[in-house]
Amino acid sequence: MSWRSFLEGIYVLPSRVLFFDTTLRDGEQTPGVALRVEEKMMIAEALSDLGVDVIEAGFAVVSKGEYESVKRICSLGLSSKICSLSRCETRDVDAAVDAGCDWVHLFIATSELHMKYKLNMTREQVVERAVKMVEYAKSRGVVVHFSAEDATRSDPEFLMEVYRRVRDAGADSLDIPDTVGVAVPHVMRSLASRAKCETGLPIAVHCHDDMGLATANTLAGVEGGAEIVHVTVNGIGERAGNTSLEEVAVALKFLYGVETGIRYENIARVSRLVARLTGIPIPKNKAVVGEHAFSHESGIHVHGVINNPATYEPIMPEQVGMSRRIIIGKHSGAHSVNTILRQYGFVLETDEVRAVLERVKNVADSGHKISDQELLQIVNEVIGLKAARPVTLRGFQQITTEHGDRCVAEFEVNGETLLVEGVGDTPLKSAIDASMRAFTNILGDIKIVDYSVFASPYEDRHPYEAEVIIRVNGNTIVGRGIGKTSGHTILNAVSNAVNQYLLTQSRGVGR
Repeated sequence: MSWRSFLEGIYVLPSRVLFFDTTLRDGEQTPGVALRVEEKMMIAEALSDLGVDVIEAGFAVVSKGEYESVKRICSLGLSSKICSLSRCETRDVDAAVDAGCDWVHLFIATSELHMKYKLNMTREQVVERAVKMVEYAKSRGVVVHFSAEDATRSDPEFLMEVYRRVRDAGADSLDIPDTVGVAVPHVMRSLASRAKCETGLPIAVHCHDDMGLATANTLAGVEGGAEIVHVTVNGIGERAGNTSLEEVAVALKFLYGVETGIRYENIARVSRLVARLTGIPIPKNKAVVGEHAFSHESGIHVHGVINNPATYEPIMPEQVGMSRRIIIGKHSGAHSVNTILRQYGFVLETDEVRAVLERVKNVADSGHKISDQELLQIVNEVIGLKAARPVTLRGFQQITTEHGDRCVAEFEVNGETLLVEGVGDTPLKSAIDASMRAFTNILGDIKIVDYSVFASPYEDRHPYEAEVIIRVNGNTIVGRGIGKTSGHTILNAVSNAVNQYLLTQSRGVGR
């Protein structure tokens, strides 16, 4: 639902909001994250495909490697504008411009704390430096986006003076950074509104999540008139992180009725890509893109979702590239069991469903998480059917050499043994290659669209869990697996997806 008609009676909302993504700059400052140039280029291309308006590709002056990555991203010819962070220093601006950036993100601190203890500068010196560097950057022919670092701990009167002076010097837009995440929504809304009124320039907000308020503060900034939002994919960033791109994008479209350039169906894919390349897993309960965001276990909820998804989902998962998931556990009801079993070709009688459900609850009460594979085994044990699985992983071996990794996998396919070998530069990639070689022989047109492997909460039973999205002959299927290693887990997940495809193509299997 959109609250726009209600909110328009209170705020003047922008007709469109620009997304300024800083995953490759502020996001890479997340402890433990270090991206290679090629990985940064992959993320930049994904962000452009997502519809991000401006990509902050890095901080060009800090090192030769950083300069090279910014320059190579600029050379990609993406539809997004490319920006580099720059201190109010000539060499910083020169590095950004020489790398080929469209925008320069100039910043200087304006809080008493930063001016005294970091810059060792007076207010007058800060204003003079800011004005001088805005004028210089404009003379180099780039768009100037100016940030007053630590704005939310700055004297508001001085902050507005700085904004007015850099506007007069030629700044194209102004940013209000909540550098250490101490703002509350009312304050951010007020600052954005005042900066907009006093300068007439487009206003941006840059929020950190130290108090868990980054998304709320960013949306409050939009309520105050901000037309640019600084975000990172999955909310990664220093300390507690930055404003989450996916949360703000979804809130603006579906709650505020504000237009963006975001291609919403790509959100989940980009989220998984960033998680994979940075090594920072997506929390399962993460809004919009977490594994549990569109998952349902409670029998009452599942019944409602099956009849009408809007009963327990704010948006359709497909709108953001996600899929609905029915979880089997102690809260499950008959509708949950039936829904999953139908995917595997089973149509059970009422008493059979009741028997399976009783067994499911007994197993779940012991604290055990039930996978689809285990549910099929329960069906086999309870009602005497052979669980319908045309494809079974019988064994695998992974070998690491100085030349790369190999994975030898043995599958049973409709009773026949299939032995394949995959190669890759990691054990996981060699397992993926093995699965594609195996199932290309069976299905022909098969492709892994996306995948994620993460640590399991049940380490004693299976250390890893995986989710994979495959496309087979125009059909998209989500498969899940568990395993002892990342390679073992991805092989099980792909097998699970292939089984779903084969069984939905032949509903006579099993009953």
